[in-house]
Amino acid sequence: MSEALYGTTTLVVGARTYTLQPTLEAALLIESRFGGLRAALEAMRLMSIGASADIIVAGAGLKPEQHTEVANGVFQTGVAKVSAELTAYLTVLLNPVPPSVAARGKPEADSTAQ
Repeated sequence: MSEALYGTTTLVVGARTYTLQPTLEAALLIESRFGGLRAALEAMRLMSIGASADIIVAGAGLKPEQHTEVANGVFQTGVAKVSAELTAYLTVLLNPVPPSVAARGKPEADSTAQ
């Protein structure tokens, strides 16, 4: 996968396909809704339909009014399937640097201590 597309998640939910981008804006929206990305991951563990819809709305850049439509799609698709895919998306938001970029970094940071 290209580094430019790293973390982009495509979900088929109900009759629609959503593309979730790993952006700072999406991360901040999800953080504000759940009180942090870790809490959003916990909501996925609990398989919440509404929480799944919240994450899709934020990640796909949808309007808040589309929440009910998305939640209906999550219900039709199965929250267990959707929450598993959203867990992977949230994990990218927690670690947004592609592995190939991280591997190019220095093995140890230069010390600034004297």
